Amino acid sequence: MIPFFVPDVTPAVSEAMSEALRNEKLVMGESVYKFEEEFARYVGTRHAVSVNSGNSALQLCLEALGVSGPVATSTNSFVASATCILAAGARPLLCDVSERDGNMDVSGCPEKPAALIPVHIYGNPCDWGAVSSYAQDLGVPVIEDACQAHGAMLGGRKCGSLGRAGCFSFYTTKNMTVMGDGGMVTTDDEQLAAAVASMRDNGRARGDPARHERLGYTMRLNTVNAAAGRVQLSGLDAANSARRRTAGAYRRRLGAGLFLEQNPGGTPVFHQIVLRHAERDRIKSHLQSKGIGTAVHYATPIHMQPLFSGLGLRLPRAERLAGMVLSLPSYPQLSADQVSEVCEAVCEAIA
Repeated sequence: MIPFFVPDVTPAVSEAMSEALRNEKLVMGESVYKFEEEFARYVGTRHAVSVNSGNSALQLCLEALGVSGPVATSTNSFVASATCILAAGARPLLCDVSERDGNMDVSGCPEKPAALIPVHIYGNPCDWGAVSSYAQDLGVPVIEDACQAHGAMLGGRKCGSLGRAGCFSFYTTKNMTVMGDGGMVTTDDEQLAAAVASMRDNGRARGDPARHERLGYTMRLNTVNAAAGRVQLSGLDAANSARRRTAGAYRRRLGAGLFLEQNPGGTPVFHQIVLRHAERDRIKSHLQSKGIGTAVHYATPIHMQPLFSGLGLRLPRAERLAGMVLSLPSYPQLSADQVSEVCEAVCEAIA
C-alpha cells in the first residue's frame, strides 16, 4: 500500500506547537512574527505577512492594490486562483495554458487585464519572461500564485519574489505546511505589506488596535500554526531535494516524455509529479488495484466549474490536458523501493 500523500508530523513540529500553546498568545503571538521574518528572509523579500490561507493572501493583495477590473489567471489550477478575484470584487479572466507544462499562456489572453495572477503550477515556475513582459507592456501588476511553489526558483530568485507580491498556501498537502490552513504574502512593497497586515486583522491601524482605518477581515494565522510553519520552513530545502530525487527517478525509469516539461530556466519543487497520457484513467485504475494512490490535478478546469461555466468559455488546451494528467506520489518520505513499485505498476499499465 502506497498512499498518495502522507503528512510529515515530526516530533519537532508537535513540540513547537505544544510550546506555543503553553507559552504564547493564541492569536498574533511571537511565533507569528518570527515566522514572517524567517519566511521573508527565505524567499528574499523585505516583507512577509501571514494570513489564514493562500486564497486570503491573493484576495487581500488584489484589494490592497485596488484592482477592480478583469484579472487574468490560469484555468488549470485550484479554483481559489479565480474565486479570490471574485471575492476582491474583480472579474476573473480565465486563460488557456501551455500543454507543455500546464502553466498559463498569456499570449492568448482575450482582453486587457487590470492585473495578472500567474500560477506556478505543480511547483514548476511559469514562463516569467512572457508574463513580466506582457505586464510591463500593459503597465499592470503581477501577483504570483506561488501556493504550490515553496522554494522553487527562476533565474536565481525564488518564486514569490518576482512580482509585485507573491502568495503562498500552507495547506496540509503543500511542500511545507502549518498543520492546518495558512498562507503568506511576500513583497518588497512596504505600503502593500502594511495594508495586508491591517486588512487581515479587521482593518486595524498599526499601533492602535482600537482604530479601524479600512475594510478588513478576520484572516490571521494562528500562533500555534505559525510555530509549526517555522519548523517546516527549516526543513523545506531538504524536503524539496527529496521530491526532486523522486521526480528524477520516475523520469529515468519511465522516460521524461511521459511527464509535463519543466521550465528550462527554473528549479521546480515538484509539489506534484504529473504524468500526461491519453489512457490516464486506465493507468489510474491499474495503480489503484495495486494499492497505489494517485490524484488528478485538475480533472475540471476552472472555466468548466459550475461557478464559472456561465462564462461560456472554451479553452481547448486546458480541456485536453485535464483528460490526460495524473499525479503520482511525490512526498519526501517515499522510499526508493516504493518509487520502484510505482514505476513498475505504471509500466504494466502502459505496456
